[in-house]
Amino acid sequence: MRYRVERDGVRLKVSLGSAVVLGLREARMDVRPTTLYAMLGERCHGACRFCAQARDSDADPRFLSRVVWPQFDLDAVLARLPESNDLRRICIQTVLAPGSESNLVAVAEAFHAVSKLPISVCMNPTDPAWLPRLRAAGVDRVGVGLDCATEETFSRIKPGFHWEAYHTFLDAIVDTFGTGSVHLIVGLGDSDEDVIRKIQDAHDRRCTVALFAFTPVRGAKLDLPAPEVGRYRALQLARYLIISGRARLHDMVFIEGRLAEIRLDPVAIERALDTGLPFRTSGCPDCNRPLYNERPGGVMYNYAAPLTEDERGLARQELLSYIGIQAGIR
Repeated sequence: MRYRVERDGVRLKVSLGSAVVLGLREARMDVRPTTLYAMLGERCHGACRFCAQARDSDADPRFLSRVVWPQFDLDAVLARLPESNDLRRICIQTVLAPGSESNLVAVAEAFHAVSKLPISVCMNPTDPAWLPRLRAAGVDRVGVGLDCATEETFSRIKPGFHWEAYHTFLDAIVDTFGTGSVHLIVGLGDSDEDVIRKIQDAHDRRCTVALFAFTPVRGAKLDLPAPEVGRYRALQLARYLIISGRARLHDMVFIEGRLAEIRLDPVAIERALDTGLPFRTSGCPDCNRPLYNERPGGVMYNYAAPLTEDERGLARQELLSYIGIQAGIR
């Protein structure tokens, strides 16, 4: 069964950077997005405390994290897509709303009809019967915004959602696609040990892990500071070592939940740091999310492009400020 999109009146939110790449907006960009980021749906019926799209948020609904998402007719986006040579993936994000599944399938079909770019979807748990339909529509990866590393934090930050439902749905995703994606946000209240344990769990479930830094958004319900960059660097390194098969949770030493030591050959750690790869944007292939968690000229939590020598040196110093020589870093 195919799901038809009635084109008149169908509108998508598209990240500003994606709109620039498509030629729908003009703006200066130091790094161009390699993924087309689209959002389907209006105000979310969920109430995640950090999110500008939440039903009870007072934040500007044009934003998700630090990114502005202007709206366009679906046809306008589809018409420009084949002309773009910069894009290597399409990512469709959804809000929680009635009927979102059939709309998502239809929009995925519409993208797939005009482009052979791989399509990722980030969605809330739903009936797993929709997953084969998404695959048939051209989607090759599905992820969930778990966001929190523990059930305790999850219940506080994501009221109305259910921890077990996310994991059951994630297992169904892996069964259908062979892999899945998990989004985790550093700075919501989980300890280093909590985050790294969940990274290991996701990796063992055959899922990639997209790591984000909590971004305070004016008008959202969660009033917390952004995480310390040195701590974020340590968690990025731990994630990279785990997902690349160089280390596991049992190689990490924690003191009261804080990462204190990585029991690994220092040469292996140095080789990882020399590449700069631990500090790049993580997630689906070809996802770089420029300035999603960052302000221009501010702290770069996730680097959207290969790090320069100076950037690698800065990231190393930031890492040293948090964990240092215990991790075999000089």
